[in-house]
Amino acid sequence: MHCRCSGGDDPVLDALGDYETMPDWQESADVLLGAGLALNPSELHGATAGLLAAGRTLHADSDRDGALVLLEKALAVELHGESADFVGRLLKATLSAIRDTDFAFTPMLPDDDEMFEIRLMSVGKWAAGFLTGFTQAVAAADAGAEPVDPNTAEALKDFAAIAQIDSSEEESHDGDRELEELVEYLRIAALNIVTDALSHQA
Repeated sequence: MHCRCSGGDDPVLDALGDYETMPDWQESADVLLGAGLALNPSELHGATAGLLAAGRTLHADSDRDGALVLLEKALAVELHGESADFVGRLLKATLSAIRDTDFAFTPMLPDDDEMFEIRLMSVGKWAAGFLTGFTQAVAAADAGAEPVDPNTAEALKDFAAIAQIDSSEEESHDGDRELEELVEYLRIAALNIVTDALSHQA
């Protein structure tokens, strides 16, 4: 689990150590199911990105423990044992992907050979998870009174609309293309929001 680039003087990367490889959707689904959690992996990953987008730091073990607590509240789940270890890995992997110079970050979604309905639903779940993670982190930081950047506010509004996506739509060439465009929008918008939040960390 190593990255081509080193942490250098970056305190976040120094604290995390080596870059963490992102688990895929199916692996995540298996771990969550094995832990008895009826949770879509896309929603979990979205919430993880949402925490980071709200400026949640991961400089120390206590930060990661606090992030787990926020995710439990945001997603109404209990994380312990294997599931807590897995989510800790997911937190590191998400931050690693965001800070990767090759722009490795992308929403965790099912493979293209999965049923279109599940892929579509998972896109909505990812957007919903991002919103709940972001909101929970803002509330925990007592930063609700601070103005949200206009670009971030506009993106969050779009995310809310995507979270309501109709997953019953039948698969078609146009549908696949539109889904790809939605995923790319989520990727770029989330990357911009989180990158901006990280740039304001001490």
